[in-house]
This record gives sequence, C-alpha cells and structure tokens, in this order.
Amino acid sequence: MERRQLILGSIATVAASASLNHLGNLLGSDEAFANTGNDKLLATTAKCITTGLQCITLCRKELAKGDKAMAECLSTVTDMLAACEALQKLAANESPHLAAMAKVCQKALQDCAKSCEPHAKHMSECRACMEACRECEKACA
Repeated sequence: MERRQLILGSIATVAASASLNHLGNLLGSDEAFANTGNDKLLATTAKCITTGLQCITLCRKELAKGDKAMAECLSTVTDMLAACEALQKLAANESPHLAAMAKVCQKALQDCAKSCEPHAKHMSECRACMEACRECEKACA
C-alpha cells in the first residue's frame, strides 16, 4: 500500500467518524429514534458503524506495517459498513424495503464477524467489531 493511499484512507476514516459524532450530537441520543419502532435495529447499526470505523483504522495501520492478514478484515468491514448505513437509513424511514435489506445486511454482518474473529483475541478493535456485528445480526432477524 502506498503512503499516499494510507494517508488518504486515514483522512477519510477521521472525516467519517467526525460526521457520525456530529450526527449524534444533532440527534441528542438513542431516544431520537424511539418513535420509529426500530430502535433496537437503529442502536445496533449505530454501534456496528462506530466499531467498524475503528476496525478499519486498525486494519489500515496493520496493513501499512505489512500485515497482509488484515486485508480480508478490511474488505468485509467495508462491506458491512455500507450495508449497515443503508439499513440504518431504511429503519429510520420505516421503509417497506427494510426487511429485504435486513437479510442482505445479515450476510455482511456474518462475513465481517467471521473475518474479525481470528484477530479478536489480540486486537480489541476487532473484538468490538465482531461483537457488534453479532448483536446487530440478531436484531436483523
């Protein structure tokens, strides 16, 4: 991985994290979603997104050090983030497409948790991501 790609990736991760923090401040708390009927799903997707961003940062750092074992983890967490972000938006909107997206998201969550599992014993970011994925997968059922 080139140094420029690493720097740009890190900047993107920080920007995404800052955006989520700003959104959280605007919304106030989990209670902002309480009237949608999807509060558990919204809470678990939010946790997956937060832990997933932290996992991506770790993966990029480890890849920069030459640890190619993190490549699969980076790929699956990126897919999981895309799926959870879409699911979260559909849940907040009480979309009729929510059930179909939940099924897609379950697979992405399973794949991410499976990729994080080998690293979970020695990397807290991977453990937190894996646990959040498993919790969200249950909420999708």
